[in-house]
Amino acid sequence: MSGVQLRAGFSNDLIRLHLARLAIANAEGYVTAREDIGEYMVGEVQDNIDGQKLYDGSAMPQSKAAIKRPGKTLIDKHHLYDSYVFQLAPGAVEIGSALVYAAIHHFGGKTGRKKKTNIVARPVLGVGPKQEKRIGDILIDAVGAIQ
Repeated sequence: MSGVQLRAGFSNDLIRLHLARLAIANAEGYVTAREDIGEYMVGEVQDNIDGQKLYDGSAMPQSKAAIKRPGKTLIDKHHLYDSYVFQLAPGAVEIGSALVYAAIHHFGGKTGRKKKTNIVARPVLGVGPKQEKRIGDILIDAVGAIQ
């Protein structure tokens, strides 16, 4: 993915131990848990765009275009909205968009001719406390299912 992506790892030894047990004891459950996490995170991004909020729950700054049309920011034609996907990687799940302009909307910055246009960062993809809890619940359920 060349636009923007999130790949989260776990530094907590206990979580890593449970993930290793899950991967060894139940490869199908491990794949299913990662797919569930990917689907959840893509849904979170789309919910964020629909609700005009950032991943941390704060309000999304409106774009000049959305104010002018009027409409919602990042959702005029649904191209960016529909571009967020997940894919499984070895021992991980990656969530992101392959659209090149996804990065400028996520991180913000100067763009356009002679870099005259400033885009405000609107990170709709991220892992905050709410997402951590849900991802943890998915993993705990998967580990519990193999015991």
